[in-house]
Amino acid sequence: MSWLRHLGLQRRIMLYVTVGLALMLGSGAVVGLGSVEEATQLIYRERLSTAYITAGILERDFLHVARDAEEVSLDLLRGEAADPATAARAMLKHLSQTDPFPFFQVTGVWVLDGQSGAVATAGSPQTTRGSSTPLLSPAAKLPRGGFAVLSAPAMGAEGVPFATILTRVEEPARSTSLVVAVHTISVNSPLPYSPTSYWRGGLAEALPPTSSEDPSEAKYHLEVVRPDGVTVLGIGEDEQPGQVSRHWASLRSIVAQGKASALLHQPASGDSFEAHVMAVVPLQQSDFHVVLEQPVDVALVLPTQIRQRLVFLTTLGFLASLLVAWLTTRHVVKPTEQLTAAARGIAEGKVETPITVVAEDEIGILAESLEIMRQRLQTWGAELEKEVQTRTAELEARNQELRELYRTLQQKEEQLRSLLGKVLVAQEDERRRISYELHDEIGQGLTAMRLEMERLARSSADAGVRERSILVQEMVSGAVDDLRRIIAALHPGVLDQLGLVPALQWVADRTLHPAGIEFSMESDEGPRLASETELVLFRIAQEALHNVARHSGARHVVIRLTRLRSEVVLTVQDNGGGFDAAAIVPDTESGRGLGLAGMRERASLLGGNIRIESGLEWGTIVEVAVPLTQVATGEARIAPSPASEV
Repeated sequence: MSWLRHLGLQRRIMLYVTVGLALMLGSGAVVGLGSVEEATQLIYRERLSTAYITAGILERDFLHVARDAEEVSLDLLRGEAADPATAARAMLKHLSQTDPFPFFQVTGVWVLDGQSGAVATAGSPQTTRGSSTPLLSPAAKLPRGGFAVLSAPAMGAEGVPFATILTRVEEPARSTSLVVAVHTISVNSPLPYSPTSYWRGGLAEALPPTSSEDPSEAKYHLEVVRPDGVTVLGIGEDEQPGQVSRHWASLRSIVAQGKASALLHQPASGDSFEAHVMAVVPLQQSDFHVVLEQPVDVALVLPTQIRQRLVFLTTLGFLASLLVAWLTTRHVVKPTEQLTAAARGIAEGKVETPITVVAEDEIGILAESLEIMRQRLQTWGAELEKEVQTRTAELEARNQELRELYRTLQQKEEQLRSLLGKVLVAQEDERRRISYELHDEIGQGLTAMRLEMERLARSSADAGVRERSILVQEMVSGAVDDLRRIIAALHPGVLDQLGLVPALQWVADRTLHPAGIEFSMESDEGPRLASETELVLFRIAQEALHNVARHSGARHVVIRLTRLRSEVVLTVQDNGGGFDAAAIVPDTESGRGLGLAGMRERASLLGGNIRIESGLEWGTIVEVAVPLTQVATGEARIAPSPASEV
């Protein structure tokens, strides 16, 4: 629900109102729609009741025919009536003229004995050889005085066959029985079926429907359908008696179950009829079903109108309530929004604009309080501005003094760096001078002494003198070797003659191999660097390699020289035990840490920096990076050291 906080007050209020109205009106609409659904079900039940009544009238007419046939048959069995043919004609006249039926018309009467077939016939259809046989089997299953309604046989062009009513009559005293088959055709009509018009005044006064019926009365379509789907009675427009019912696809399952049902029949693709409410009721003593139909726009007009009005009124009420809620909240929220904007402006430091919200409720009191606060903040702001200006002037003066002091410190630092550089240069010059003096004076003297000892050993006849001459000669050779190492340590000639990479290999070989440490050298090819750069990098590497040999306990060292676009990077990495670089503080008395400090000072002379990382598990990395400067000719700037000539 955090997204609600990002909505404005009015939007939140309108959201709450909308949700509340939707819940309230939605609940009412659900209740109303439930009532509409109940009314719809009542209409279904009412249509089903009408179908039951119609079915009851048909069943009563069938019973009427059966009872009249039973009376005539009993007279024939007792010998109280005329001959069978006369009795059959009298029965046909009575059923077709004296007692007319609204849904069917009697067209013929067959009087059959229980075995041989027709005894007498009247009307249509005419009996033929074997035509009465199919009627004897179902008649034999009837109880005394019972009747059944079967599908009527074809009757030519007289009309649509409706039903054949079978009645079985017995005379126990004479052990004889007769079967009377009354044939009927349906009374069809293209006019709507109106129950009250068909049954007004009772059965004896039943009238066929006319076009002058009461327009307020409900109108239906009526069908009576056989078990094979053929319509044997059709009352209403577009009904097709004698053909398979257009509703047979929906009726088939209902007819198979033999139950009553009311449903909404929707037309399928290609059907020409409109949706309608359909009530289906089975006829007793037969396999026929009464189908009562009524268009949806007639049958469900009241629920549909109520549903439409309910939706319209609910929507109208919802929109009207939203409009009233919007106007009300706008009246309340607009001053609140103005106060919010004013408070936001005050929070941003905009205290010059007066608050002009006018209201006579709590919002007005809040507006007055905010206006008083704005005025006080404006006064305090002016005073604070003056104080800030005064303090700013004082700080500016202090800053000026600090800038002057910083420039002085920079000058002192530059002077110190220059002095340190001169000291280191002087130190290197002094080393070079000492190496030359050692070479020129002591080295030459030792060389001459060795030569004299060699001549003395060759020219002397005294064996003792020769032995002592050879001994002195070996001592002089050892002194010469020591002198060469001292001269090389003071200023290595290989750096001036061959460059930085061979010098690094030379110093690594002389420093690491005596300690049993292997090393590898990695470098980029390129012209030689400036002599100052090579000398500084050489001295830093020399100090780092000495530290590795003395303190690390490493087994392998990697020396890497990498040229980048604007700088050159020298890396010395070992796999020794490491140390805590941050804990080492230079100590002049013990000499501890002076080598690391000297490395940093040498790197700073060239404007570079040095990084030392060490770990107890993975060793030490010394990385120095200095600006890249190169000698155009690729030649050394410093004269060759005399160490190689001693």
